[in-house]
Amino acid sequence: MMTRIRGRCFSFFFALTATSIMIEILLESSWFLVINKPSGILTQAVPGIHSVQTLLLTQLRDRDPESPTPFIGIPHRLDRATTGAMVIARNQRALRRLSDQFATRKVNKIYHAIVPRITEEGEVKWQDTMRKVPHEARAELATATDFGAKEAILRFHVIRQLFLNDQEPVSVVEIELETGRMHQIRLQFASHGHPILGDQLYGSKVEWLGNRPGERESPIALHARKIEFRHPQNAELVSVEAPYPTGWPVELQ
Repeated sequence: MMTRIRGRCFSFFFALTATSIMIEILLESSWFLVINKPSGILTQAVPGIHSVQTLLLTQLRDRDPESPTPFIGIPHRLDRATTGAMVIARNQRALRRLSDQFATRKVNKIYHAIVPRITEEGEVKWQDTMRKVPHEARAELATATDFGAKEAILRFHVIRQLFLNDQEPVSVVEIELETGRMHQIRLQFASHGHPILGDQLYGSKVEWLGNRPGERESPIALHARKIEFRHPQNAELVSVEAPYPTGWPVELQ
């Protein structure tokens, strides 16, 4: 499996010694990593629970036991059930500079999702108001006067029309966020009648890749396909595309 990164191809895999979980590293420098996050793993978690942060720490430490403990900084997150491109800081300065880019919306993130068939053509823009549900790990639509309510804006267009299992009409959409809210893509697509396949939390009735034993949250058809940001050392543009997970339609590969 290869991924195109600024005209070159990289594909590195490091296996854990204590678990079968693998983190695919798409691009590596002394300042950052770009990984292809698998589903079923939190970005960060309390001690004792696997997360992207702890798994990468173990992988890098096992790869080079003589080196100092690796620095794994998290400037942004993906949901447990979401896959795709994530950037990881390798030192404190990189973490600060990357975090600033995310905070000022200078990072470009492209998502791909598979949803029940959408017939609209061209670019579509949705503007909603939403909030995190208090004391719950989900979001909901809200009115502007509700406590915690925030504007949620995204744009998307259909890039492929498919039939899932030769019978279920679905659309593959490419999404860009103008705001970054908790579960924004998941909630907005569900509230507009097109829940992401497999996303039972937001009303999907279509199974996606099956329920995997031991997983708290099954995979959903939402993938962070591409990320673009400025190199934290020299400000050069870095653009990385993450291959689709196993199980996505072969027509997209």
